Amino acid sequence: MRPIFCVLFIFLCHVRSQGGDLLVRETDAAITVLNGRSTVLVYNKAPTADTEENDPVYTRSGYIHPVFTPSGKQVTDDFAPDHPHQHGLFFAWTRTSFEGRSPEFWNQKKMAGGISYAETVELIEEDDHVGFEVRHRWDDLTAPIEPKAVLTEKWEVLVRKAEKAYVIDLVSRQSLAGERPLVIEKYHYGGMAIRGSRAWMGEDDLLMRTNEGLGRIRGNHTRPESVVMSGLIDGSPCGILAIQDPSNFRYPQWVRLHPAKPYFVFSPMVEEPFTIEPGEAYVSKYRYVIFDDGRPAKSLRSLPRP
Repeated sequence: MRPIFCVLFIFLCHVRSQGGDLLVRETDAAITVLNGRSTVLVYNKAPTADTEENDPVYTRSGYIHPVFTPSGKQVTDDFAPDHPHQHGLFFAWTRTSFEGRSPEFWNQKKMAGGISYAETVELIEEDDHVGFEVRHRWDDLTAPIEPKAVLTEKWEVLVRKAEKAYVIDLVSRQSLAGERPLVIEKYHYGGMAIRGSRAWMGEDDLLMRTNEGLGRIRGNHTRPESVVMSGLIDGSPCGILAIQDPSNFRYPQWVRLHPAKPYFVFSPMVEEPFTIEPGEAYVSKYRYVIFDDGRPAKSLRSLPRP
Protein backbone atom coordinates (compact mmCIF):
# COMPACT_ATOMS: atom_id res chain seq x y z
CA MET A 1 0.00 0.00 0.00
CA ARG A 2 1.38 3.41 -0.96
CA PRO A 3 2.64 5.59 1.95
CA ILE A 4 0.21 8.52 1.74
CA PHE A 5 -2.66 6.16 1.02
CA CYS A 6 -1.80 4.24 4.20
CA VAL A 7 -2.26 7.42 6.22
CA LEU A 8 -5.51 8.28 4.47
CA PHE A 9 -6.82 4.75 4.84
CA ILE A 10 -6.46 4.93 8.61
CA PHE A 11 -8.66 8.02 8.65
CA LEU A 12 -11.03 6.63 6.03
CA CYS A 13 -12.10 3.60 8.07
CA HIS A 14 -14.40 3.17 11.07
CA VAL A 15 -16.78 5.82 9.79
CA ARG A 16 -20.09 6.67 11.36
CA SER A 17 -22.54 8.94 9.52
CA GLN A 18 -24.07 11.72 11.60
CA GLY A 19 -27.30 13.20 10.22
CA GLY A 20 -28.36 15.60 12.95
CA ASP A 21 -29.62 19.02 11.93
CA LEU A 22 -28.96 18.90 8.18
CA LEU A 23 -31.57 20.79 6.15
CA VAL A 24 -32.03 21.68 2.48
CA ARG A 25 -33.82 24.87 1.41
CA GLU A 26 -34.65 26.29 -2.03
CA THR A 27 -35.29 29.82 -3.31
CA ASP A 28 -35.56 31.22 -6.83
CA ALA A 29 -31.81 31.87 -6.79
CA ALA A 30 -30.25 28.92 -4.98
CA ILE A 31 -30.47 25.64 -3.12
CA THR A 32 -28.77 25.78 0.27
CA VAL A 33 -27.73 22.92 2.54
CA LEU A 34 -27.63 23.91 6.20
CA ASN A 35 -26.31 22.34 9.38
CA GLY A 36 -28.68 23.99 11.83
CA ARG A 37 -28.10 27.69 11.17
CA SER A 38 -24.70 27.18 9.52
CA THR A 39 -24.33 26.95 5.75
CA VAL A 40 -22.68 23.82 4.38
CA LEU A 41 -22.94 24.69 0.68
CA VAL A 42 -24.89 26.74 -1.84
CA TYR A 43 -25.88 25.51 -5.29
CA ASN A 44 -26.44 28.48 -7.61
CA LYS A 45 -29.56 28.28 -9.76
CA ALA A 46 -29.04 31.85 -10.95
CA PRO A 47 -26.00 34.10 -11.46
CA THR A 48 -24.76 35.43 -8.14
CA ALA A 49 -24.36 39.06 -7.09
CA ASP A 50 -20.64 38.79 -7.88
CA THR A 51 -21.56 38.45 -11.56
CA GLU A 52 -22.26 42.19 -11.76
CA GLU A 53 -18.68 42.95 -10.74
CA ASN A 54 -17.20 40.89 -13.57
CA ASP A 55 -17.25 40.80 -17.35
CA PRO A 56 -20.67 39.45 -18.47
CA VAL A 57 -18.96 36.68 -20.46
CA TYR A 58 -18.21 34.92 -17.15
CA THR A 59 -21.89 34.71 -16.17
CA ARG A 60 -22.89 31.21 -15.17
CA SER A 61 -25.27 29.11 -13.07
CA GLY A 62 -25.38 25.40 -12.25
CA TYR A 63 -22.46 25.10 -9.83
CA ILE A 64 -21.73 24.90 -6.09
CA HIS A 65 -20.24 27.84 -4.19
CA PRO A 66 -19.56 28.60 -1.41
CA VAL A 67 -18.63 25.42 0.47
CA PHE A 68 -17.82 25.61 4.19
CA THR A 69 -16.08 23.38 6.73
CA PRO A 70 -17.92 22.50 9.98
CA SER A 71 -16.11 25.38 11.73
CA GLY A 72 -17.29 27.82 9.05
CA LYS A 73 -14.17 28.18 6.89
CA GLN A 74 -15.02 28.90 3.23
CA VAL A 75 -12.88 26.56 1.13
CA THR A 76 -14.10 27.42 -2.39
CA ASP A 77 -13.81 30.54 -4.53
CA ASP A 78 -15.76 32.10 -7.38
CA PHE A 79 -14.69 34.64 -10.04
CA ALA A 80 -11.06 34.42 -8.88
CA PRO A 81 -9.17 37.44 -10.29
CA ASP A 82 -6.70 35.20 -12.14
CA HIS A 83 -9.29 32.72 -13.46
CA PRO A 84 -12.81 34.26 -13.34
CA HIS A 85 -14.18 31.33 -15.36
CA GLN A 86 -13.57 28.96 -12.43
CA HIS A 87 -16.66 28.66 -10.25
CA GLY A 88 -16.42 26.76 -6.97
CA LEU A 89 -17.28 23.12 -7.59
CA PHE A 90 -18.05 22.94 -11.32
CA PHE A 91 -18.01 20.68 -14.39
CA ALA A 92 -16.89 21.91 -17.82
CA TRP A 93 -15.37 20.30 -20.92
CA THR A 94 -12.68 22.25 -22.74
CA ARG A 95 -11.96 21.36 -26.37
CA THR A 96 -14.90 19.60 -28.08
CA SER A 97 -16.32 18.86 -31.55
CA PHE A 98 -20.04 19.01 -32.33
CA GLU A 99 -21.72 19.11 -35.76
CA GLY A 100 -18.47 20.33 -37.32
CA ARG A 101 -18.10 23.18 -34.83
CA SER A 102 -15.91 23.57 -31.75
CA PRO A 103 -17.91 24.66 -28.71
CA GLU A 104 -15.88 25.15 -25.52
CA PHE A 105 -17.47 25.18 -22.10
CA TRP A 106 -14.45 25.91 -19.89
CA ASN A 107 -12.91 29.15 -21.14
CA GLN A 108 -15.96 31.39 -21.07
CA LYS A 109 -14.10 34.33 -22.57
CA LYS A 110 -14.26 32.56 -25.94
CA MET A 111 -18.08 32.74 -25.80
CA ALA A 112 -18.22 29.35 -27.52
CA GLY A 113 -20.24 27.37 -24.97
CA GLY A 114 -22.55 27.92 -22.02
CA ILE A 115 -23.74 25.86 -19.03
CA SER A 116 -26.80 26.84 -17.03
CA TYR A 117 -29.29 25.57 -14.46
CA ALA A 118 -32.45 24.21 -16.09
CA GLU A 119 -34.70 22.82 -13.35
CA THR A 120 -34.90 21.28 -9.91
CA VAL A 121 -35.90 17.62 -9.97
CA GLU A 122 -36.09 16.88 -6.25
CA LEU A 123 -35.06 18.01 -2.78
CA ILE A 124 -33.93 15.17 -0.51
CA GLU A 125 -34.17 15.00 3.29
CA GLU A 126 -33.44 11.67 4.99
CA ASP A 127 -32.40 10.76 8.52
CA ASP A 128 -28.66 10.70 7.80
CA HIS A 129 -28.32 12.84 4.66
CA VAL A 130 -29.90 15.63 2.64
CA GLY A 131 -29.44 16.78 -0.92
CA PHE A 132 -31.00 17.63 -4.23
CA GLU A 133 -31.27 16.68 -7.89
CA VAL A 134 -31.06 19.32 -10.61
CA ARG A 135 -30.70 19.48 -14.38
CA HIS A 136 -28.32 21.60 -16.44
CA ARG A 137 -28.33 22.64 -20.08
CA TRP A 138 -25.11 22.80 -22.12
CA ASP A 139 -25.40 25.10 -25.16
CA ASP A 140 -23.24 25.46 -28.27
CA LEU A 141 -22.86 29.23 -28.62
CA THR A 142 -21.09 28.88 -31.99
CA ALA A 143 -24.21 27.45 -33.66
CA PRO A 144 -25.72 29.56 -36.47
CA ILE A 145 -28.75 31.75 -35.70
CA GLU A 146 -29.11 30.83 -31.99
CA PRO A 147 -27.51 28.68 -29.25
CA LYS A 148 -28.08 24.96 -29.71
CA ALA A 149 -28.49 22.49 -26.85
CA VAL A 150 -25.69 19.90 -26.83
CA LEU A 151 -26.05 18.09 -23.49
CA THR A 152 -28.53 17.71 -20.70
CA GLU A 153 -26.86 17.00 -17.38
CA LYS A 154 -28.37 15.76 -14.13
CA TRP A 155 -26.59 16.36 -10.84
CA GLU A 156 -27.40 14.37 -7.71
CA VAL A 157 -25.79 15.96 -4.67
CA LEU A 158 -25.98 14.29 -1.24
CA VAL A 159 -24.51 15.70 1.97
CA ARG A 160 -23.70 13.97 5.28
CA LYS A 161 -22.06 14.95 8.52
CA ALA A 162 -19.11 13.16 10.07
CA GLU A 163 -16.59 13.94 12.80
CA LYS A 164 -15.05 17.35 11.97
CA ALA A 165 -16.11 16.97 8.34
CA TYR A 166 -18.88 17.19 5.79
CA VAL A 167 -19.14 14.61 3.03
CA ILE A 168 -20.50 15.63 -0.37
CA ASP A 169 -21.30 12.93 -2.92
CA LEU A 170 -21.83 14.31 -6.42
CA VAL A 171 -23.05 12.25 -9.38
CA SER A 172 -23.17 13.80 -12.85
CA ARG A 173 -25.11 12.15 -15.70
CA GLN A 174 -24.60 13.74 -19.12
CA SER A 175 -26.69 12.79 -22.15
CA LEU A 176 -26.99 14.26 -25.63
CA ALA A 177 -29.80 16.75 -26.10
CA GLY A 178 -30.25 15.47 -29.66
CA GLU A 179 -28.92 12.73 -31.92
CA ARG A 180 -25.53 14.16 -32.85
CA PRO A 181 -22.46 12.92 -30.89
CA LEU A 182 -20.18 15.14 -28.85
CA VAL A 183 -16.44 14.49 -29.11
CA ILE A 184 -14.36 15.41 -26.07
CA GLU A 185 -11.01 16.13 -27.67
CA LYS A 186 -7.63 15.31 -26.18
CA TYR A 187 -6.61 18.19 -23.91
CA HIS A 188 -4.57 18.74 -20.77
CA TYR A 189 -7.45 19.93 -18.58
CA GLY A 190 -11.24 19.98 -18.34
CA GLY A 191 -13.82 17.92 -16.48
CA MET A 192 -14.88 17.89 -12.82
CA ALA A 193 -13.06 20.75 -11.10
CA ILE A 194 -12.79 22.64 -7.85
CA ARG A 195 -11.46 26.12 -7.22
CA GLY A 196 -10.05 26.52 -3.73
CA SER A 197 -10.18 29.48 -1.39
CA ARG A 198 -8.38 32.66 -2.43
CA ALA A 199 -6.87 32.64 1.07
CA TRP A 200 -4.64 29.88 -0.33
CA MET A 201 -3.30 32.00 -3.20
CA GLY A 202 0.47 32.25 -2.79
CA GLU A 203 0.36 30.51 0.57
CA ASP A 204 3.59 28.65 1.24
CA ASP A 205 1.74 26.15 3.42
CA LEU A 206 -0.82 25.19 0.75
CA LEU A 207 -0.68 21.43 0.29
CA MET A 208 -1.88 19.71 -2.85
CA ARG A 209 -1.04 16.02 -2.87
CA THR A 210 -2.25 12.80 -4.45
CA ASN A 211 -2.85 9.57 -2.53
CA GLU A 212 0.45 8.39 -4.09
CA GLY A 213 2.30 11.13 -2.21
CA LEU A 214 2.96 13.34 -5.26
CA GLY A 215 2.74 17.12 -5.07
CA ARG A 216 1.38 19.56 -7.60
CA ILE A 217 4.38 19.33 -9.97
CA ARG A 218 5.15 15.60 -9.99
CA GLY A 219 1.49 14.69 -9.49
CA ASN A 220 0.22 16.70 -12.45
CA HIS A 221 -1.26 14.46 -15.17
CA THR A 222 -0.86 11.32 -13.09
CA ARG A 223 -3.81 9.04 -12.34
CA PRO A 224 -4.43 9.14 -8.57
CA GLU A 225 -7.42 7.76 -6.72
CA SER A 226 -7.72 10.97 -4.70
CA VAL A 227 -6.30 14.46 -4.21
CA VAL A 228 -6.16 16.52 -1.03
CA MET A 229 -5.88 20.33 -1.02
CA SER A 230 -5.43 22.02 2.34
CA GLY A 231 -4.02 25.14 3.93
CA LEU A 232 -4.64 27.84 6.51
CA ILE A 233 -7.74 30.04 6.62
CA ASP A 234 -7.86 32.61 9.40
CA GLY A 235 -4.86 30.86 10.91
CA SER A 236 -6.53 27.44 11.13
CA PRO A 237 -5.85 24.39 8.93
CA CYS A 238 -8.64 23.00 6.77
CA GLY A 239 -9.12 21.51 3.34
CA ILE A 240 -10.80 19.32 0.76
CA LEU A 241 -10.24 15.67 -0.06
CA ALA A 242 -11.60 14.65 -3.49
CA ILE A 243 -12.06 10.94 -4.22
CA GLN A 244 -12.89 9.34 -7.57
CA ASP A 245 -15.41 6.53 -7.74
CA PRO A 246 -14.03 3.28 -9.21
CA SER A 247 -16.98 3.13 -11.64
CA ASN A 248 -15.83 6.29 -13.42
CA PHE A 249 -14.83 6.20 -17.08
CA ARG A 250 -11.08 5.55 -17.43
CA TYR A 251 -10.69 5.22 -13.68
CA PRO A 252 -8.49 6.44 -12.22
CA GLN A 253 -8.76 9.56 -14.35
CA TRP A 254 -5.85 11.88 -14.95
CA VAL A 255 -5.70 14.96 -12.77
CA ARG A 256 -4.59 18.47 -13.61
CA LEU A 257 -2.88 19.98 -10.56
CA HIS A 258 -2.20 23.66 -11.14
CA PRO A 259 1.42 24.56 -10.28
CA ALA A 260 0.56 27.86 -8.58
CA LYS A 261 -3.20 28.24 -8.13
CA PRO A 262 -5.51 26.46 -5.65
CA TYR A 263 -7.45 24.34 -8.09
CA PHE A 264 -7.43 20.89 -9.64
CA VAL A 265 -9.59 18.97 -12.10
CA PHE A 266 -10.22 15.32 -12.95
CA SER A 267 -9.68 15.03 -16.72
CA PRO A 268 -10.36 11.76 -18.58
CA MET A 269 -9.21 13.15 -21.95
CA VAL A 270 -5.60 14.02 -21.11
CA GLU A 271 -4.07 11.31 -23.31
CA GLU A 272 -6.86 10.49 -25.78
CA PRO A 273 -10.29 11.76 -26.82
CA PHE A 274 -13.64 10.06 -26.37
CA THR A 275 -17.19 10.48 -27.64
CA ILE A 276 -20.57 10.75 -25.96
CA GLU A 277 -22.85 8.84 -28.34
CA PRO A 278 -26.64 8.92 -28.82
CA GLY A 279 -28.43 6.74 -26.28
CA GLU A 280 -25.48 6.77 -23.90
CA ALA A 281 -25.01 8.56 -20.58
CA TYR A 282 -21.62 9.77 -19.42
CA VAL A 283 -21.79 9.12 -15.66
CA SER A 284 -19.14 10.29 -13.20
CA LYS A 285 -19.10 10.15 -9.40
CA TYR A 286 -16.96 12.03 -6.91
CA ARG A 287 -16.80 12.32 -3.14
CA TYR A 288 -15.62 15.51 -1.43
CA VAL A 289 -14.65 15.48 2.23
CA ILE A 290 -14.61 19.03 3.60
CA PHE A 291 -12.61 19.02 6.81
CA ASP A 292 -11.09 21.02 9.64
CA ASP A 293 -7.86 20.39 11.60
CA GLY A 294 -5.59 19.86 8.60
CA ARG A 295 -6.66 16.34 7.64
CA PRO A 296 -9.79 14.39 6.71
CA ALA A 297 -11.27 13.53 10.09
CA LYS A 298 -11.62 9.75 10.40
CA SER A 299 -12.68 10.07 6.94
CA LEU A 300 -15.09 8.63 4.64
CA ARG A 301 -13.82 6.58 1.76
CA SER A 302 -15.53 3.50 3.17
CA LEU A 303 -18.90 5.15 3.84
CA PRO A 304 -21.48 3.70 1.43
CA ARG A 305 -23.50 6.06 -0.72
CA PRO A 306 -27.12 6.56 0.31
